[in-house]
Amino acid sequence: FHPNLCHICKEKRGVVRLVTCNRCFMISYCSEDHKKLHFPQHRKFCTALEKFLKDDPKWFTRRFTRDEWYKAQSQLCVSVAIDLRRILEKYEIQMFIFARSCLICHQQTGLYSCIKCLSADYCLEHKEQFGQQHYSICDLLKLWLKLEFSNFEYRSIIPLKLKFMIFPDSNKPFNDMATFVTQYIREDARQWHTLDYIYTDYASGPMTIFYGIKETKLLNFLEIGPIYIIHVIDAKDVDRQSLPAWEILLHLIPKIKVLIIVMIGRELQEKLDTHDLCYCCCCNRKKLIYEFCAMSYSEYLSNPIYGKANLIVGFHATL
Repeated sequence: FHPNLCHICKEKRGVVRLVTCNRCFMISYCSEDHKKLHFPQHRKFCTALEKFLKDDPKWFTRRFTRDEWYKAQSQLCVSVAIDLRRILEKYEIQMFIFARSCLICHQQTGLYSCIKCLSADYCLEHKEQFGQQHYSICDLLKLWLKLEFSNFEYRSIIPLKLKFMIFPDSNKPFNDMATFVTQYIREDARQWHTLDYIYTDYASGPMTIFYGIKETKLLNFLEIGPIYIIHVIDAKDVDRQSLPAWEILLHLIPKIKVLIIVMIGRELQEKLDTHDLCYCCCCNRKKLIYEFCAMSYSEYLSNPIYGKANLIVGFHATL
C-alpha cells in the first residue's frame, strides 16, 4: 500500500489524477474502473472504518503531534480489526501507518504531495516548514519507493541464482557489501542501480552470518560437519522470500554438504521442502533443506519436531 499510488496498478499521483474512496478516504485508484475492481475486497473494511470516522467527524481536520498521530492511528486500526473480528491484511494495516497527513500538523485534508518522492505530504499552512524538515530525507524516501517498485517487479520473475555472475567462494574474499557487489553481481559498483540494493538485501542474511563467524574467528572453532542446522528465530515473511540466497553458505563453507534452515516465527506458514541448487552444488550432492514453523521459539523448543541447531540467529528478534 502507498497513499499516493493507485492500489491496483501503482500508477503515481501527479502522473494521473487519483480517485480516492469517497467513504473511508484512505485508499486511492487511478480510475473508477480500478476502484470498482477492488471494492469487493475493500467493502467490509471500508464500512467498518467509515463507521468509526462518522463517530468523529473532525478526525481528518484535527491536528496532532507526531506521537498523538501514531497513537490515534494505532487505536483506530485496532478498533477496526475488532469490529471486523479478523486479523487485518498487511496492506490494510499500512493504510493506517502510511495514511496521508501533513508532515507537520498531521491533518488529513487539503494536502499536497512532494513531487520528488511522493512519500510525504503537507498542507499549505506548513509548506515552508515542510520543505525545511523534509529536505534531509526526501532522497531516501525516493530510493525506498524505487526499491518497492523494483522488488515488486523483479522478485517473482528472476531466480536468485541468475542474479550472481558467479557464486561467492572462500578464495575471493570480501569485507563489505560494496566489494561483494563488485565481485559477484556487477563489475562496477561505483554507481548502484536500484536492483543492486534488492540483490544485496536477498543475500544479507547468510552473508551476515558468514561475516560474523569470520570476524570473530569462530570458523575454526565451530563444529561444522557435513550436516549443518541453522535456526532463524522470530523469522518474518521477508526472510522466507530470500531463502534461495542461503545457498551462498554452501559455497563459502565447503565442509557443509546438507544445509538445513529452520525458520521459526508466527508470521510464517508451515512448510518443509528442498531448494534447487546450482549445477556445481548438484554435482557435489549438496542439499538445501528448509522448514517453516509458525510458532514462537519457546513453543518450538517444547515441540516434538524440535531438532538441535548448530547455530541460532535472530535478525528481527526482540529480547
